[in-house]
Amino acid sequence: MNTLSSDISKLVGRMIIVGLKGHDEKAAYNFFKENHKYPVGGIILYDEDITTLPSSLHNIRSPKQLKAFTECLQELSPNPLIIGIDQEGGKVNRLKKDYGFKESISMAELGRINDLERTTIESNRTVKTLKECGINLNFSPVLDLLISNENIITQKDRAISSNPKIVSDHARIIMKCHFTNDVIAVGKHFPGQGSSNGDTHEGWVDVTSSWSKKELIPYQNLINSKDILAVMTSHLFNKNLDAKYPATISKKIINGLLREKLNFDGVVISDDPQMKALSKKYSLKKLIELMINAGVDIFCFGNNMVYDINIVKKIHLLVLELINENRVHISTLQRANERITKLRNRIGLK
Repeated sequence: MNTLSSDISKLVGRMIIVGLKGHDEKAAYNFFKENHKYPVGGIILYDEDITTLPSSLHNIRSPKQLKAFTECLQELSPNPLIIGIDQEGGKVNRLKKDYGFKESISMAELGRINDLERTTIESNRTVKTLKECGINLNFSPVLDLLISNENIITQKDRAISSNPKIVSDHARIIMKCHFTNDVIAVGKHFPGQGSSNGDTHEGWVDVTSSWSKKELIPYQNLINSKDILAVMTSHLFNKNLDAKYPATISKKIINGLLREKLNFDGVVISDDPQMKALSKKYSLKKLIELMINAGVDIFCFGNNMVYDINIVKKIHLLVLELINENRVHISTLQRANERITKLRNRIGLK
């Protein structure tokens, strides 16, 4: 590997969060051995492996096991890792009571209670557990509004409220509790999927006729108050925002709407590109090209809808190809890395 490609590899690596198989030192060792030429910036953990039929246990077994596993991942990684999880509470809950963790309540329940002091207590409890287990990024809170009954957000009690102010007020507390304790909080799913009638895990979802600007209000409020430092995109299509591409791969929605109109200067993280809304329609190479040029800073490949042992290597090699073909510019990677570095520094990571 020449110096130039080595420099590119470092930039690309910090833009990757990926899932891996296993739950112990051997699994961590095997992962870094397989990818010793191809760095990653982060790992995402799951309690359930849905690539098996029936589903099976995955990265999480108990508080003690999880702490040992994350410590091992950090020790074996050449660079400090972001270690992420979806710990929203309620039904989207990787740290389950069955594994020995404390019970958590859902975003919807926090909204129904609508007591900011209770939200503070619950958020601090969650963050304490995350820190104790070595997790420094949480894909939470959900900023989607409670609108449609026909989507995975509502059906799993993930939306705080239909009222944007209530969503903003509770999300602000959740985010502050996280960042005060050096854990990154990620608001999701931009530009809002509360009005959708479908699941992007399963296929294309069009919100052209249902989405409204009201769904942007929580993002705008939190950007204005400087409480949101990281945003996760959705894979929703809305021809009124972009007539060609869904949000995760849309320059109009990410660079245009989120960055320029709403003035967001933080990190943009993709929802899982392996979801069928994208993977059935676009090749991996095209997805990476579009995500980078749209303004995505970090690709989150869960590797838990399908498992690809070579996904990290593929991403690195494809980005190098795209640069050589002048379809992606190094300066774009550098700008993404500047934002990533700022966020990592916020929680004490180099």
